[in-house]
Amino acid sequence: MMKKDSKVLIIGGGFAGARVAQDLAKAGFNHVTLVDKKDYFEVTYAALRTLAQPELGLRSRLPYAKFIQGHFHQGEVATLAPNHAELTDGSRLEFDVAVIASGSSYASLPLAKSQQAMQLSEREIELIDANQTLVQANNVLIIGGGIVGVELAGEIADHHPDKKVTLVHGGARLVPELSEKAAKVADKQLRKLGVHLIYNKRLTDQDPLLDQANLVYTCAGVTPNTDIMSQHFGHTLDDQSRLKVDGHFRVEGTQHLFALGDCANVPEGKLGYLADQQANALAKTLIALSDSKSPKAYKPNPMMALVPVGQQQGLVQLPFMVTTMNLMVNMKQKDMFILKSYKNLRAH
Repeated sequence: MMKKDSKVLIIGGGFAGARVAQDLAKAGFNHVTLVDKKDYFEVTYAALRTLAQPELGLRSRLPYAKFIQGHFHQGEVATLAPNHAELTDGSRLEFDVAVIASGSSYASLPLAKSQQAMQLSEREIELIDANQTLVQANNVLIIGGGIVGVELAGEIADHHPDKKVTLVHGGARLVPELSEKAAKVADKQLRKLGVHLIYNKRLTDQDPLLDQANLVYTCAGVTPNTDIMSQHFGHTLDDQSRLKVDGHFRVEGTQHLFALGDCANVPEGKLGYLADQQANALAKTLIALSDSKSPKAYKPNPMMALVPVGQQQGLVQLPFMVTTMNLMVNMKQKDMFILKSYKNLRAH
């Protein structure tokens, strides 16, 4: 039975995990532990722009120790067992209830989500180095035309109009996560910035485009971070390696495990603002269960997205339309939602 003095372990401190931790602590849960291999929270909405504007990154990252209201433990979970997490350093964290918010990763794009920089100071160096590498390149190749590839191409072409920027996409249109109208808008806006677009092409190792480029960014191949489940809970993963959950985020076949965000198969977009909404809903579910009440099921949202394409333009997909209205696009352009993210986490 869920109680407010239950030991709650939250694995992963991104938008989803950090929000659940904060909401539960505010609600009076006494034993909330957030574990993450990094010592800092990062507003990943801003990560691509920091490639061209490193100074923005100083505002988009914050040590967990400065704002997490429960207990923060820096460490990497190797395996999740039924009632404890085993860490790579050999230690273990006991729990009554676990929330898996381990997110996803781009193995080939540490710019978006770092795989190596576990300390805040290391991440700052990583991004400064990435900026210097970009500055020295004159021919940039971007592989993958999803939201990340489009946004990255826009940032580079806008901040560095002197560079040749080529985006190669394996499909017939950009942003396959979004509508056909959004794809056409993205195409038009990237071409306006001088980006060379190539569709329906999958590069081989010997492709001349790779030889010509000074710098290559691969913006494809997002992988859910669910390896920790394979030993004891492999049966709970779907064919995309995401955790199968019900309408209350409960992991299939369990009573005390919950999952959300990029690592769960919640039927909606894998975007930061939706991870935050899921986190708010999951916290309410756990609070209701601790009060012996029936929680409301989560209602997935239709796909919406705000995609900057450079500093002055972008597109917004809503359930009923796609728009480029400055009023809406500038909501994100102002500070890449950094302050909004901190406000949601009560970290401002």
